[in-house]
Amino acid sequence: MAAARNGKTGLLEKWRIDEKPVKIDKWDGAAVKNSLDDAAKKVLLEKYGYVENFGLVDGRLLICTVSCLFAMLALVWDFLHPFPESRPVLACCVISYPSTVFTIRQNAGNYTLRVSFIDGKSKKCREAEFTKSVAAFFDDSGTLAMDQFEKCVSQLHDALASDKKTK
Repeated sequence: MAAARNGKTGLLEKWRIDEKPVKIDKWDGAAVKNSLDDAAKKVLLEKYGYVENFGLVDGRLLICTVSCLFAMLALVWDFLHPFPESRPVLACCVISYPSTVFTIRQNAGNYTLRVSFIDGKSKKCREAEFTKSVAAFFDDSGTLAMDQFEKCVSQLHDALASDKKTK
């Protein structure tokens, strides 16, 4: 593997968002959100050197695992104790299942990016966010205008950093 521009080598350097334009179906809301999330992550990881926190994803995986365990418990319990006898356990598993399912709410046409900074010493949290139409970042063919998006993410980061210096 060849060395990258900044001396780093690795998986992140194989796919650089500024070398290959990201093109998506602009009518696919999930694709739009995922491409903007990935682009924001690339800016924050590559330009500012942050480390990604997988706590939210790990939490969702844990909740999905618990949901699957409830479903397996219901299946096994119903096999060992046929239906009339297994009614209370099945009812508990069925009632508890929706409480473990996440719903993703998408805002039609708008993208909100929130950056949170938690101070390692004082544990204080500062946040900054922006909400813009996704049309500001994609052209008519569905190609991400990385320079415009990177500018917005950098302004958001700099606003959060300047808030740190004023306090």
